[in-house]
Amino acid sequence: MRLSIVILTYNQRAYTLRLMETLIPWLSVREDVEVILVDNGSGDGTLDAIRTLPGIPAERVKLIRNSRNIGVAPGRNVGLRQARGEYVMLLDNDTEASAHTFEGLISYLDSHPECGLAAPGLESAAGELQDSAKPFPGLALKIRHLLSKGPARAEREAMASRHPFYVIGACQMFRRSLLEKAGYLDHNIFYGPEDADWCMRIRETGYSVDYLPELRLIHHWQRATRRSPLSPLSRRHIRGLIHFWLKHRRLF
Repeated sequence: MRLSIVILTYNQRAYTLRLMETLIPWLSVREDVEVILVDNGSGDGTLDAIRTLPGIPAERVKLIRNSRNIGVAPGRNVGLRQARGEYVMLLDNDTEASAHTFEGLISYLDSHPECGLAAPGLESAAGELQDSAKPFPGLALKIRHLLSKGPARAEREAMASRHPFYVIGACQMFRRSLLEKAGYLDHNIFYGPEDADWCMRIRETGYSVDYLPELRLIHHWQRATRRSPLSPLSRRHIRGLIHFWLKHRRLF
């Protein structure tokens, strides 16, 4: 198997169906690609709806249902443990598939053996580039976000770099061998910054993390913690950040 695509969903049937509908044409011509879709205990009938999609290659689309919402990193790990591909892609359910971008990522990893993980530029449906290449998620940066200030210099520099500190987990393609070298996603992180931690550990194995804005993918970015900074999800995100800072003994 060439590529395993791991998708996590939770009560977002419409987004997930749209992603799968855009994936099916590519899957029909790439028989060496599999999809592992993990449902984190949704109550909206997502999996039943996907099973009835016309043209879906059922033999290469594995549907897994968790009994409850166990979080982003643990949920994705369920799918990662089933992956058989040479390369693995973590893909948010609120994206839209692009054969050109996915083929480009595969080609880039093929031709850049020093790269462990590659990510495309993410853009809105209107074509606006999103800030998906990031600096270290330190305390000062998070306070700046809470105060609703504009992007910091470190954020602008990350977006201009081929090798930012990390790229968000909406679309990341990496070598499956890294799961043995760097381990799986940190199951102690429910919602962010598991992507920063993962990229950090990949670099520690000697590979690079590469941002490729010349390749683009539509991402209907929801920014859940920005919308409601005091919600239960935001509080879990804060706990994840504290765990990350303590784990790596770094605040800035």
